Amino acid sequence: MQIQQMRYVLAAAEKKSFSAAAKALFLSQPSLSQQILHLEKELGVSLFVRHSKSVSLTEAGEQFVTAARRILNEVDQLAENMKKYSILEAGTLRIGMLWIAGYLQLPRVITDYHQLFPMISYQLHVEGSNTLMRMLAARQLNAVFVIASDDLSDSEDFYCHKIMEDHYVAVMSQANPLSGKDTLCIRDLDGADILMPAKESAFRKDIEQVFARFQAVPNVLCETSQSDIVIQLAAQNLAVGFASRSIAEKLLVPGCRIVPLEVSLSRTIYYVTLKELLDTPAVRSFTDFVKSYPFLKKRGLCRQRHSPAFLLSAEAYPSSFP
Repeated sequence: MQIQQMRYVLAAAEKKSFSAAAKALFLSQPSLSQQILHLEKELGVSLFVRHSKSVSLTEAGEQFVTAARRILNEVDQLAENMKKYSILEAGTLRIGMLWIAGYLQLPRVITDYHQLFPMISYQLHVEGSNTLMRMLAARQLNAVFVIASDDLSDSEDFYCHKIMEDHYVAVMSQANPLSGKDTLCIRDLDGADILMPAKESAFRKDIEQVFARFQAVPNVLCETSQSDIVIQLAAQNLAVGFASRSIAEKLLVPGCRIVPLEVSLSRTIYYVTLKELLDTPAVRSFTDFVKSYPFLKKRGLCRQRHSPAFLLSAEAYPSSFP
């Protein structure tokens, strides 16, 4: 039984004539009659009583018409609903974001996208990069913003778009003699008290490699990856800490200074989705929007590096940020 055959039966029942129904459907009368006959043979019942110039429904035909009308209404409604998805008038995007997303102004992309497609709703999941990638691979998310290495772009399963690089800086008390430097040499930290990222942090491995390369052996007083705690402790002159530049600028407190490092230590933020999901209109549209989104301009970050102007204190910042 085919949907189109149901429509033929309904038209014939309404017109009480195969020829009139065929004309309304832009079909030949023999073609419509043959289709209805095939349906009757498939069902094993007669739906119509054939008269010389008209047709009328049998008892089975009346029951068929009642059920077919309900089914076709549901089919038509389903088609209309699916059309809304195709033109982005409905649907839900499941987006994964890092814990630090707010400091990087990543939620703004959703706000701006929603202005273009107000009927789209969102489910936001905030986790670490590894967890978000597992959720994406399991099809629990449509797309994620994560910290990842460049080799992720070589994946056969994932589509990746580089969003930004976020550079690490040193944070310390203004009372620390090192705070007067334009840039902080790694060897300056040999024997110095430092706040080290937690062992599970991706940055921990990077900073350890840098210390080893410059043969610097600092004294680790505390291990934590919580940037707010790092900045608070650094401001109290407990030790020299490290934080991403964007977060340090947001959380800077009085008495604390940001000093660039002589070596470039950064993390790369990627937008990632599954290549197979790019066939869905909402994911494709959102991906195209992300690709053209001016993330760096939205963040409003200074792009100068390793210059005296980069030596900043909390007093130089406004009390609120855009």
